[in-house]
Amino acid sequence: MSKKVIIVGGEGNGGVIAACIEDNRNRFGDLEWEVVGFVNDYEKEVCGYPVLGTLKDIPALLKNPEYYFMWGIHLVSRNVLTAQLFKEAAIPVERLAKIIHKTAFIGQGAVLEPGVFVMSNSYIGPGAHVGLCSLVMANCSIGHNTHIDALCHCSVGAIMTGYSKLSFCSDLAVGATILAYKCVGKYAMAGAGSLVTHDIPDYEIHVGSPARFLKMIKKD
Repeated sequence: MSKKVIIVGGEGNGGVIAACIEDNRNRFGDLEWEVVGFVNDYEKEVCGYPVLGTLKDIPALLKNPEYYFMWGIHLVSRNVLTAQLFKEAAIPVERLAKIIHKTAFIGQGAVLEPGVFVMSNSYIGPGAHVGLCSLVMANCSIGHNTHIDALCHCSVGAIMTGYSKLSFCSDLAVGATILAYKCVGKYAMAGAGSLVTHDIPDYEIHVGSPARFLKMIKKD
């Protein structure tokens, strides 16, 4: 019997997670997970699925022991608010699903914590660590011995080379690349197409090739 999962978020990241689950079911016969609905503060329906409640309704939904959850909220350039919402949701670790597309490659010794999402055609190298509720979107390359902390977001086509690091609730935007041994700080972001050749400090957004400071992350 499939395990029932509720996706917290909207049609952006949440819709991608739902599409991954449906593709695993329909194309690969993987029936481990079944989407029963969404949690969303603004909509009544998301991607054809019912909205079962708002963020404030999560404690009530947790009372059903059959429900697991996937965190799909990542507010670009408002990373601090993302972390705040996640903390307030207080979803127990044991109730977090882990969703991996069947075409993803997971290397030997890689660690994927609860709540992790890995979309189609992505590579997670040997010895990599992907933290709690982090999202790795399609066609990403997460190199060997890399470290992704909790609540991070690797957008489509992002690349992490060996021994690089994403700190808590940070972002690699579409097509961004971080070179070996470099670190994106807490609540920080490498913008679309950026080449990260140096560490990015906490709360900063850097863009370009090589990446340079653009502005600070909003702290609300």
